[in-house]
This record gives sequence, C-alpha cells and structure tokens, in this order.
Amino acid sequence: MKKLNILLFIAGILMTTACTDDFDSINDNPNRVEELEPGFQFGKIQLMYAGNGHEEWRGNLIMTGPIAGITQCGYRNGQAFGLADGFTEAKWTAVYTNVMKDGFDMLRTLEGDNTDDVNTVKIAQTNIMLQLGFQRLTDMYGDIPYTDAGAGYNDLLFYPAYDSQEDVYKGMVAKLQDARNTLLSDDGEVFGGRYDIIFGHLDAAEQKEAWARLANSVLLRIGMRASSADAAWAKTVVEEAAAHSAGFITNYTNDNSAMVNHSTVGGPWGIHENGSGSAINGQVGGFAYAFVGEEYLRLAQQNEDPRLFYTACQVINQDGFKAWTGQTHFNPFEEAARPGEAWKPVVFNPEKGGGDESFSVRGLMKVEGVNVFTDWFVTGGNLGNEVEVKDGDNVLYTYTYDAEYAQYRTLCAVNPETVGSRTAPTIVYGADESYFILAEAAAKGWAVPGNAATNLAKAVELSIAKYPALYDNNSPSAYIKKYEETTGDTRAYEDMAADYIANLGVATEETIQLERWKSLFLNGYEAFALWNRTELAVTPTGISYDTNIELPEYKWDDIKDAIPGVEQTPDAFFSTPYHNGGVTGGVRPRRLDYPDRERINNTTNINEAMERQKAYGNAGDNFISTKMWISK
Repeated sequence: MKKLNILLFIAGILMTTACTDDFDSINDNPNRVEELEPGFQFGKIQLMYAGNGHEEWRGNLIMTGPIAGITQCGYRNGQAFGLADGFTEAKWTAVYTNVMKDGFDMLRTLEGDNTDDVNTVKIAQTNIMLQLGFQRLTDMYGDIPYTDAGAGYNDLLFYPAYDSQEDVYKGMVAKLQDARNTLLSDDGEVFGGRYDIIFGHLDAAEQKEAWARLANSVLLRIGMRASSADAAWAKTVVEEAAAHSAGFITNYTNDNSAMVNHSTVGGPWGIHENGSGSAINGQVGGFAYAFVGEEYLRLAQQNEDPRLFYTACQVINQDGFKAWTGQTHFNPFEEAARPGEAWKPVVFNPEKGGGDESFSVRGLMKVEGVNVFTDWFVTGGNLGNEVEVKDGDNVLYTYTYDAEYAQYRTLCAVNPETVGSRTAPTIVYGADESYFILAEAAAKGWAVPGNAATNLAKAVELSIAKYPALYDNNSPSAYIKKYEETTGDTRAYEDMAADYIANLGVATEETIQLERWKSLFLNGYEAFALWNRTELAVTPTGISYDTNIELPEYKWDDIKDAIPGVEQTPDAFFSTPYHNGGVTGGVRPRRLDYPDRERINNTTNINEAMERQKAYGNAGDNFISTKMWISK
C-alpha cells in the first residue's frame, strides 16, 4: 500500500506539472499537454471512478442513496425531490473531467504507440474502465455523450452530441465483449502491479483473466438492467455472458471480486481514501449527516438481519465521529413507531424517509407541548449534563443527558468505522451481484447456471459474509455482545446469517430484487439504478407525499421512566407537514438533472436529448421525473 501511495503521489505531481514542462515544444496542439504515462493515468481513473469525498457526498450520500431509499441524509435535496446543481453535477463532472478525459487520452497514447500490438491488452483494460464510467453516468442521467465523449480534450469537440441510453447500453456491451475476448486471446503486456489498483497484485496471466472476468460480470449487470426496456436483447446478453469461458465474479477475494482498496495516507488529496467514508468521517467539510434508509432499517429489524450490526450505529461526536457503543439497553431489532403510532423507546430510530420539513425528518413527539427531535448524533462533551426544557422562564421539565436518554433519541446512522470508513474498499463489482443476477435470470426462465432459489441463497450468503471479511469488527462485536446481554440471544453472526437465509421464502423476481437492493447498502448509484428498473416498494410505507403525518403528545412524568421497546400511550396526536412534493409534484425522481453548464454551453444537443427522452413517459412535473430507457 505504501508503494501504491507513493506512486499515486508522483502521478498527481505529474498531472499537475505537465502543463508547464517543455511548454514551448508543444506545437501540434497548444491546448494539449505532453503525453502522460498511461500507467499513472490508469491508476488515477480507477480511483476517480471510486470517487473522492466531494462527489461521493453529493452524488451518493445526498442524491442517489436517498432517492433509492437505501440511505437517508440530513441534506434533504434527494429525498425531497428537489433541484440543486451543486449536488447533482458533482459525479457528472468527476467522471467526464477525470475518468473520460484521462481514459481517452490514454487510448490516444496507447493506440499511437501500438507497434506489434504491444498495447492491445492495455487498451482493453482501459476500455473496461471507460465502460464502467459510462454505465455509472447513464444510469444516473439517462442519455449522455458516448460516441463523442472525450473528444474535447484532444480533438477540440467541446459540444458533443448525446447518444440515447439504448445506444449507450448496446455500445457498452460491444466494447466489453471485445475487450473481454482480447484479454483472453492476446499475449500483450498488462498495466501490471505498479499501476493497476484493482488487480495489479496478480501476475500477468491472472490479471488478464481477472479483467476478462470483470468485463463479463459487468455484461451480466448491463444485460439485466436492460430487462425492463428490451427483454429479448437483455436475455441474449445475460445468457451469453453467463455461459462464456471468461466466467464471472464468484467470491469476495482480492483475486476475484473487483475492489478499489483505500488508504488514509499518500496520494493527491481526496482520491486515495474512500470518498463516502471521507465525507462520513467529517474530512470534507463537516459531518455528512448520512443515515440508514428507513425501509432498509425496518426490513432489517423485521427479519433480524445481522448486517445491521455492521451497517448501522448511533454516532458520537467525540474526537471525531465514531460508532457509539455506550448504550445500556441494545436491541437493534426493536422497530421504532411509524407516524400515527405511539412512541416507544428503541435504540435505532430512522430519519424519516421522504421527510422534507425538519420536524417530519426527525421529530419524535411533543412533551409538555414542546417538540422533541431526535439528535443527529450523541454529543460526547454533553453526556452527564442536566438539561432544563423551558417555556420562556418557566421550567417545564428537567432531564439528564446521559446514555439512558440519548440512546432512545439519536438517529440510526451509517457506521463510520465499517462500511462508512475512510479505508473501506470500494466494491466495483462483488460476487453477490453475480448470483443475484443469475437468480433473477433463472426466475425469468432464462438459460443460466443454477436455479432461482440456489442462486438467491448463494447471493445472500455472500452479501452477509462480506461484512466481517471486509470491514472493521470492533463496533459490530461490541454491539453483538450488548445485544446478547440485553436479550439473552446467544447466536453468533454466522448463526443469524443462517437463520436469515433459511427464511428467505420463495425466490420470486420481486424477492430477488429486494434482497439485491439490501445488498447495495451505501452504494446509492447501483441501488438507484435497481429501483429505477424495478420500482421496488422500498419507499416509506403508507405515506402520501402531499399529506401531513401524525405524531404523539405526552406529559414528561408519563414517559420519563418508559420501558424499552414498549409503546407509551399518548395523551393525543398532532399533525405536522411531511413532504411538499418537491419539484416533481410528489413523484420520486427517475434521474438526476443535467448540469447547468451543459444546458448553457451545449444547449442544442442537450435540448434534443431531453426532448427525445420525453417519449419514455413522465408522471411528474419536472424533467427529473422523466423515465429513462431502463425504467420500468
């Protein structure tokens, strides 16, 4: 890892100084820099695909995660169905400015120096990374520049035409199949361990096989994602990839699953560590306010999903943002009241999915006529303080801000020490995804290995097992111990996993899709694309976006000694606003909006693309509720 960090730091210096080195000798195009070492660029595009804290906070934590319902965020633009260019343009800018620019510049260099096909394998590796970038962009925005992408940097084509999403999908499949086949048949050089962050630790032959396997696995993903749009074509793509000799990703090891490993030291700022983890741990400009999705949390509680010990926590702000383990009563499977129900003290309270107003997001109740909010996190420096709740100068009630109080009034957050860590790996493609796709394909009657039930069980087994294999175990171990002390349940994590798998039920398409959605925790991009294709019922249950919600009222003496997990009979209920409908008239967005600068600078092409996409249908009041080609 130290070697990697040093190399990336050198690469960063090269990238920032190349514009001035030998400037006078650049004659063929004064807007193009001297050639960069393609290997350094290859490492860079892998890290930039994973994303730094700036765009992951915006694209993943604020926008796609909450729209998909897999996570929530205190910055409510995504779940409120709003428009904010500063949030929605971030991933577009990152991928086009970095992945595409460097990727296509690499191709120019590699193809221009490909005597005796020495660079053919490297070209194939580069094309696979480019298709991953295109897939991320089209699944977020719809129609995108594909044929003309990257031409601005080298060819001065600054106003690219937009390809239809269908053409992008079919173009990606052709590129991936060609790259896969090249890797299996060509004896050219690979980028190797100095530059390949994902598979560089393997020997040359193993790297070719691994990249071919990744290409084939992404073909499975792309094929299934097109299944609502063109089922016949999707079936052909999935069946071909499933039967191909390249194989597909089948386990969570560094020589099989495709992951970008991260470090907190070395490299240009921001791209060496996990971008979402960087934001969640306050390294980008404060606490990211990332919380567990409400329906994810409730489903995990109802099914005693052991992944909850890794994905969720209550955060404490004390020398940084950490998983708080100071609870005196800990049962993460006790479900909080829904709106309209009596309050009961539980340790994992959700931020209300879809809430727009501050009180609808984290309001619990009124006590002595005063609104009581859940806290975003436990303020470590305040533990033990006496607090007076007043109406003017009149003291209504007094409480001690200690574990007994805070544990029932703090939101359930993404764990900053496990999945939300600065060093958590970015899973480009994991083994569980392969088996979820094969399970759904089998349920559709397509010709793939295995059947729906066995593939689903394997997918869920891999999804649950990846947490102790990939993430820090300190807070999960503490939580499992506290859970045992609280409830007497002595099952180990593996035993809970076995029980969960045994209760999966019939492997219908909807069941498979729902379990796949659960497996994508903290990967808002893929969770959003999955929801967009399927319209899974993972949005807040029983709440219309244009109505108020009902919350309970209490007297302090009636609830100050409330028993954990027991409903507290209210004196009354009161009504509070829930969601204003955003810009879509209450329709969940099917895409992120194009960047403002694209609308300003590439007006003709973007207007043509937006007009073309109207044909997919729109149940709402804004372009962001317009369906994509992949949408159900």
